[in-house]
Amino acid sequence: MAKKKKSKKEQEPEVDIKQKFENVKILTESNRAKEAIAYVYLIYNDVITLKFKKPRLAYQTIREYAITCVNDLGQKPETIYPFIKKIEDIIYGGVEPTTKELNFTVQLFSNLYNDITGKTLPTVSF
Repeated sequence: MAKKKKSKKEQEPEVDIKQKFENVKILTESNRAKEAIAYVYLIYNDVITLKFKKPRLAYQTIREYAITCVNDLGQKPETIYPFIKKIEDIIYGGVEPTTKELNFTVQLFSNLYNDITGKTLPTVSF
């Protein structure tokens, strides 16, 4: 009897999104909201790297990487650019983000995650 081959979808590795967002929650609870938002960006980076085998290169800014994702990977600019803008504002803006900003950033990521994977992000609250 011949073995069945697994479909490509079954073989595709996935980011443990629940565990990653548990880490975000821990950062938030320990009053490290800026790090939590930076970690959300790293989750995005992990998803792209696993899905498309296109990691961010050491010399690329997060904006340059977003442009690469739009141009080379076909991501929607209207979904990725607001997310990247929010990440940049918080990481480089020098302002401590509020819970509202964190939740908004997670909502932007949720839209991206759905576009990339076709899956819904599990509900997360901070």
